[in-house]
Amino acid sequence: MAPRVTTLLTVARTGTRVARYLIRPAVREPLRPDGWGLETLPPALAVRRSLTSARRAAGLGVLTLVGLVGASLLALSTVFLGVGAASGSYAAVWGLVFVLLLGVAGAVWLARRVSALMRDPAHLPGTAVVASADLDALARLHRAARALPAPRRVAYRRTLGSAAAALRACAADTTLGRDTFDARQAALEDLPELLRAYRAAPPSPTADREFTRQLTLIEQRMQVIARERAMQQERDLRAHGRYLDDKYGDRDQS
Repeated sequence: MAPRVTTLLTVARTGTRVARYLIRPAVREPLRPDGWGLETLPPALAVRRSLTSARRAAGLGVLTLVGLVGASLLALSTVFLGVGAASGSYAAVWGLVFVLLLGVAGAVWLARRVSALMRDPAHLPGTAVVASADLDALARLHRAARALPAPRRVAYRRTLGSAAAALRACAADTTLGRDTFDARQAALEDLPELLRAYRAAPPSPTADREFTRQLTLIEQRMQVIARERAMQQERDLRAHGRYLDDKYGDRDQS
């Protein structure tokens, strides 16, 4: 008898751990060492994204099951305690109040769990990361550039690298300023549209020159964004150093 009880307890603990893992919010996905994954989408990252989506779906299933079980128990308890309260039992009245409060608390907990589970890790407060849509767009464009002639392919991928650097420089922005808007437009609209237009045009030296000219315009703007952000960060660092000098530096005690 004892071994059976031990086995049941082990199974119950394991099931509880699995359920708690499934309903736990996902964490931010690590990127490649270069921060962007422009060469290819790493297989490990692709697998991790698939597992995260599967885990989120399983977690929602667990929360749905918990909600249904909780709602069923709440309904049964309310019916039985309501009958007792209608017959004049004070204990049933207090029990009904307690069950209803417990139901409200459970509903709040369930809603918060679902919200946390559905939240995109890339947009969690305090995380300065590039939106996954921007990263995926750059990775797709990098792969699509394989069909370009070698000189244009090199120029196009160099511009993609500049766009990636600009997006990374703007990743901590909390508002959609001009720099952030331009960097995202370059990744999501301007570069894809330029590639489509170049492929649709008849091959000619004129088309090659125009393609290179427009790439240069985008690349220069992205470089300006990255350079200005780097300079601003250096200014902020120096300003913080002056603040610490004033606060903790040597002072004349005389």
